[in-house]
Amino acid sequence: RYNITEAADGEEGIEKAQALIPDLIISDVMMPKKDGFAVTQAIRSNISTSHIPLILLTAKASLESRLKGLRRGADAYLTKPFSPQELALRIEKLIEIRRLLQQRYQNGPPSTSGDAYRQEDEFITELRAYVLEHIDDADLSGDRIGRHFGMSRVHLYRKLKALTDQSITEFVKAVRLQKALELVREGKYNVSEIAYQTGFSSVSHFSRSFKQAFGKAPSEV
Repeated sequence: RYNITEAADGEEGIEKAQALIPDLIISDVMMPKKDGFAVTQAIRSNISTSHIPLILLTAKASLESRLKGLRRGADAYLTKPFSPQELALRIEKLIEIRRLLQQRYQNGPPSTSGDAYRQEDEFITELRAYVLEHIDDADLSGDRIGRHFGMSRVHLYRKLKALTDQSITEFVKAVRLQKALELVREGKYNVSEIAYQTGFSSVSHFSRSFKQAFGKAPSEV
């Protein structure tokens, strides 16, 4: 059901997480080199991996240990021996929550959702702002956006895909079209001007994309 990659210790786990950007991480607390708390902190403090759901497994049943894991950013904390069914359900629910987040981010700028998804909200908000700042640039690329956020194009793609289920190109195009819709409704510019102001290299491509996104041609809005 899931493709699983294993790591021998916490240090290797962090390296693999940063290289692969998995959909979810399950980590033991007691591990050589770096324990589960250090792994959680490393995952949460790296912009490429901060969005990844993380479950900690431990034999430490104390409240202090549990709170420590949750404070570091773990999404769930299971004490050994745990039920395999409970672990499977936790995995399923965390992935389901991510799918709901994808829908939320696809529907426009995120509304405030409290501390639970603050990092994700801030990232999407900053990414939208960067695209809007350069919206008239038809050559705005994933490499350039990635450099601005301190990550490679591949890591940006994986993070964005996890958060929105969109590629970099799809995300940028959606922001362009939403801005174009605002400009069309304002009525200050003609279709050709709006196309180039929002970074489309041709009016025909803009009109097709606009109609595909909103069900109407720009002239019909």
